[in-house]
Amino acid sequence: MADAEIENKEELAGLYDLAIPIGMPLSVIQDLVDNFELEPVRRNAKIGLLDGETEEREILVLRGDLETVKAAEKYMFEALDRRVARWDKNERSDRYKEIYEKNADKRQQMVRERIAERKGEPLDLI
Repeated sequence: MADAEIENKEELAGLYDLAIPIGMPLSVIQDLVDNFELEPVRRNAKIGLLDGETEEREILVLRGDLETVKAAEKYMFEALDRRVARWDKNERSDRYKEIYEKNADKRQQMVRERIAERKGEPLDLI
């Protein structure tokens, strides 16, 4: 082995990588880096494809000691579960629907007024 490879292996002794799944929200990744003080690193890894084949790709990993990486992994999947639960609740959609319905009568009245103006007719005939 070359001296550089030996030095690199010695530097990595005691460090572990937490592979970040594709599609992980950036806010969760940022929380992991900030809260667990892990080092973000790009690394080549073999990725399984749908057809059963593998391909080597560059992935994002967060590097740290074993205990920290395990705690970060637990946090990462819990945070992802919370995010998915929020999506399932559809809170944002329900809130926008409520606002839309609340303002529907106002919008309908505005449309009637504009049509009446264009036609020059009294509003109560429309």
